[in-house]
Amino acid sequence: MTIQILRLVCCLSALFGVLPASEAQKVTVQYNKQTSFAQYKTYSWLPHDAASYPTLALDIIGAVDHQLQDKGLQKVDKGGDLLVNGYGSLTDSMNVSYDVDIYAAPGLDSPITWAAGTPRPGNSTGVFVEKGTLVIDLADRRAKQLEWRGIAKAKLDPDQAEKAFEIVEKAVVKMFKEYPQK
Repeated sequence: MTIQILRLVCCLSALFGVLPASEAQKVTVQYNKQTSFAQYKTYSWLPHDAASYPTLALDIIGAVDHQLQDKGLQKVDKGGDLLVNGYGSLTDSMNVSYDVDIYAAPGLDSPITWAAGTPRPGNSTGVFVEKGTLVIDLADRRAKQLEWRGIAKAKLDPDQAEKAFEIVEKAVVKMFKEYPQK
């Protein structure tokens, strides 16, 4: 299973979590305010493996696709201007490693410093993800830099799947309300 798929699966699992589905999700978004998002015309997803909750994974991917396409971006199989990565944890906190040859992923606990800079090759890199967290990263493929990040935290009841899907979809919509307009 690739790391990206594992991340998305774990994230989806985290969102199916512990408390009633009626609990609201907390959404935060950070992006590089110096970047002109009008330059981005296409996007592609980083590869994902099989998910523990495949229906939820597909729901998240579909919700993100819908939001990006509403913003005028076109999905391509490979080589998009933006790379989309979704990861998180449903049932347990976890560390997620990333490949600096794709993009550098700063931690989730503090504001992102948008200064140019790339971790040195060979460094051990990772992000700690608390259970119940979904992260959507948009990285510039050519610059290999994170440009936009949405984070949703929610606790969902796995016995109320339909309600959980609704909460996840609302979280994704809420995230992308803060995607910079062209």
